[in-house]
This record gives sequence, C-alpha cells and structure tokens, in this order.
Amino acid sequence: MRNKYSINKKYSVEIKSQIPQSVGLKSSSAMTLSLLYAILRLNRIYLKEDELLRSAAEISLKNKTSITGALDDISMCYYGGLTVTDNFDFRLIRRIKIENTPVIIAYPKFYHRSTYDMKDIDFKKYKKYIQKLELLLNSKYVYETMVLNGYLFGSLFGYDPEIINYFLGSGAIFSGISGKGPAVFAIYEDNEDRDNAASKFSYQNYNIIKSRINNDGINIIYQ
Repeated sequence: MRNKYSINKKYSVEIKSQIPQSVGLKSSSAMTLSLLYAILRLNRIYLKEDELLRSAAEISLKNKTSITGALDDISMCYYGGLTVTDNFDFRLIRRIKIENTPVIIAYPKFYHRSTYDMKDIDFKKYKKYIQKLELLLNSKYVYETMVLNGYLFGSLFGYDPEIINYFLGSGAIFSGISGKGPAVFAIYEDNEDRDNAASKFSYQNYNIIKSRINNDGINIIYQ
C-alpha cells in the first residue's frame, strides 16, 4: 500500500472482531479489505470499486491469507449479498441479492484450518463437481449451491456431519460447511426456530453465533 499509493504515514491498528479466525468465516478477507479501505479513506484516496477490490485481492496474496486472492470473499464483504467472481483474472462477474434470513454459525473452539494449508491440494480432480455447482448457482439456487459446496469440502477434509444433522433436525431449511470449514452454518425461516435451535445446542466443543444474512456491504463508523 505504501509503495502503490505513496502513503507515508504510520498507523497503529487494533482489531476487535466477533469473527473467529481460520474456521472458514472469511475473517482475513474482512480484515484486509477493512484496513485497505480505511487507510485509503484517511488519506483521501478514492479508488474505483474494481480497483479497490483488485488491490485487496493482491494484498491477500502477498500476506498469504489466501491462495487465490479471495476476490469472491472480498467482494461479498464490500457489497453484501452474494457475488460471483473470476478469481484468476480478479474479475467480478455478477452480484446477487439474497433473502435477509436468520442464521446460526457453529465453529469449534480448538480446531482451526488456515486457507494456506490448502495450497498443495490438486483441485483439478474436482472440476466436474465444481462445474455442476456453477450450473446450480447460475440457476439461482444459492443456498443449495452453498450446501453442496460444503459437502464437497467436508468430504475432502473428513469433517463430521453431526453438527449439520443437528441443525437440519432442529428446523433449519439449509445447513452446510462455511467456506473451507470447519465452521457450519444453518439457515432458518424465522427467528423462533433459530433461537430454539441455539438454546438447545449442546455440543461443548463448539461456539455459536446468531446472525442474519444481509445485503448491506462495507461501512465506516467514525468515532
């Protein structure tokens, strides 16, 4: 950032976040984008959206929090909702607004997996499955794509489906692995079902977060 945008000031950054690290909830993409966006704003540097997102993806590669640049995750942090991207060419293909539905996220207290742990995995053998996921997404079956993507990575890393089964049994309409895992998401039709599932959740080695899907995007609050 200093070299590219001629920023000479020094900054001290304190991060307070409810997003746990290395469990598939995109904490590194949120952190990278937020720091880039805030420091550019402080220096009154205003980039076009595609340049801003590309810069954040390039930084993610340099700081080794991603093996692709994670333009998909970064653009979702920026816009909210769902984005479809070409991470190879750093290109946003389209944005999709999705329903503002209640969500539970469960993540293990003691088990984490860094994205960089995946750098040696050969994903070419999964190409036909990923192409089917792409067809499903193009037909706007957003949640179904998320679930199947989760099962794909779940089988790849050997995750136990027990938590997913609990959420489905508690009234979730969809449940699956978030990103590369090991965090699990569950989507509900109403707050009551979600809150009941959260109150009866009894897996001692997991923490849970109650939230909602949103289309709000990035926001800076000046204090």
